[in-house]
Amino acid sequence: MFFLGMMNAYILRSNISVAIVAMIRTAEADGNGTDGSTSICGEFSFGSTPANKTMQNQGEFDWDETQKGRILSAFFYGYVFMQVPGGYLETKFGGKKVYGISMLIGAILTLLTPVAARVDFWFLFFVRFFMGFFQGVIFPAHHGMWGKWAPPLERSRLLSITCTGTNVGTVIALALSGYIIDQIGWPWVFYITGIVALVWFVAWMLLVHDSPAEHPRISEEEREYIESSIGTNVQEDIPVPWLEFAKSRVVWCLLIGHFCNNWGNYTMLTNLPNYMATILGFNIAENGLLSALSPLTIWVFTVTGGWIIDVIRSRDILDTLNSRRLLTAMGQFLPAIFLIISGFVGCDRAAAVAMLALSAGFGGLSTPGFKICHIEIAPRFGGILFGITNVFGSIPGFIAPEIIGAMTNNNQTREAWMNIFWIGASIYVFGGIVVLLFLRTDIQPWAHAPDKSSADPDVIFLEDIPNTRSQRHSDETKEN
Repeated sequence: MFFLGMMNAYILRSNISVAIVAMIRTAEADGNGTDGSTSICGEFSFGSTPANKTMQNQGEFDWDETQKGRILSAFFYGYVFMQVPGGYLETKFGGKKVYGISMLIGAILTLLTPVAARVDFWFLFFVRFFMGFFQGVIFPAHHGMWGKWAPPLERSRLLSITCTGTNVGTVIALALSGYIIDQIGWPWVFYITGIVALVWFVAWMLLVHDSPAEHPRISEEEREYIESSIGTNVQEDIPVPWLEFAKSRVVWCLLIGHFCNNWGNYTMLTNLPNYMATILGFNIAENGLLSALSPLTIWVFTVTGGWIIDVIRSRDILDTLNSRRLLTAMGQFLPAIFLIISGFVGCDRAAAVAMLALSAGFGGLSTPGFKICHIEIAPRFGGILFGITNVFGSIPGFIAPEIIGAMTNNNQTREAWMNIFWIGASIYVFGGIVVLLFLRTDIQPWAHAPDKSSADPDVIFLEDIPNTRSQRHSDETKEN
C-alpha cells in the first residue's frame, strides 16, 4: 500500500509537468526557436505528424516561461512548510491518518485544477501550493511508520521498494498524460488521476495500521520478530532533541546531500518535458513517453541498489557505512557526468534521451545510499529527522523551475540549457563530496533513550534490544 501511495502521490505531483505544455498557447514560429514555439533541433516525430505542428496554438493560456516556472514551482512552495510538522504529526496521530488525509486532500485539489486554471492564474498557483502543503507530510509519515515496521536487515530493501513508487508514479504521470492529452484533452489528466487517488485512499484507510501491535491480522510470531528486532522503545514518547539535531554533523551532511540530489531530481521532474518540446522537438504524446524514461530508470536503479546493498552487508563484503558511501558516490558523481554529456550531444535525440535517463537513473542510487540513513542514526526520530532534511531537499523544487524559467524566457537555446546542466552537475558533485566526508550510519548518542545513552556507539542497527532474540535472528540471517 505504501508503494501504491507513493505512486499516486507522485502522479498527482507530476501530471502538470506534461499537461502545462498543452495548456499554454504558443505563437507562430519565427524560425529561430527562441520564443519557445519551434524546437532548436527542428521538427521530429516517430509518426507522420511533425512535432511542432501538433504543438502550435493548442493551449488555452497566454503564459510566458516565467509564469510556467512559477506554476511548476507552486507545489514545492507549499511542500516545504510541512516537512518537520509532518514528522511530529506522525508521532502524535499515527502515519495512517496523516498520510491518508494528505492524499485525500491532494486528490480533491487535483480534481479542482482545470477549474482553477480557467478562473485565474493565481487561483491555479494556490491550488498547487496547497496541494504541496498537504502532501508535505508524506515522506516524514512514511519514514516514521517504517521505523515501527521494518526489521533492520530488511530496511534498505523495504524502503527502496516503497520509495520507488515515486518513480513509477512519475513514469505513469508523464507517459499517461501525453496520451490522455492527445486523445481527450489536458483537463482529463487531472480528472482521471484524482479519481484514482480517491480509490487508493479508501483502500488505505481500510487495510493499513500504524504498527504491528495494532494490526489485527498479523501473526503473533511476525509481530514479536518485528518488535524485538527494532526494539519496542522506538515507539516510546521521548522528547525530540532539537538542539542536538542542529549540532550534529551527520544531520547537516544529510541535509546538504538531500538538497543537492533533489536539485537534479526536480530539474528532471518538472522541466524535462519542456526541454523535450522546445529543444529536441518531440510532440506531446512522444514527449510524455520519452520524459517517462528518466523516472523509469530511477526506479530500476533504486530497487537494484537497495538489493545490492543488502547483499553486500549480509555477506560482510562491506560494512554498512562503506556500502552506503559506495552507492552515494555512484548516485552523485555519475549523474553529473551524464548530465553534461547530454548537453554536448546536441541534436542527437537518441543520445540525449539516453544520457538524461542514465543521469536520472544513477541519481536514484542515492536513495539506498544516504537517503534512508535517518532511521539508522535515529530510529525513533526517523520521521522528524527526514522532515528536517527534506525541508532543504524541497527547496530545489521551487528554486530550480524559477531559475530555469528565468534563464529560458525568450531564450530557448541549447546554450541556455547547457548552463542549466552545468549548474545541476556542479550541485550533484558538491553534495556527493559532503556526504562522503561526513556520513555516519551508527545510532547517534542523542538518539538513545535517556537511560540508554551509554549504549555501545558501534551498534549500527539493533537499538536498545530488550532481549537477545533479534540478535540471534540477525546472526542466523547473515549465515543464510
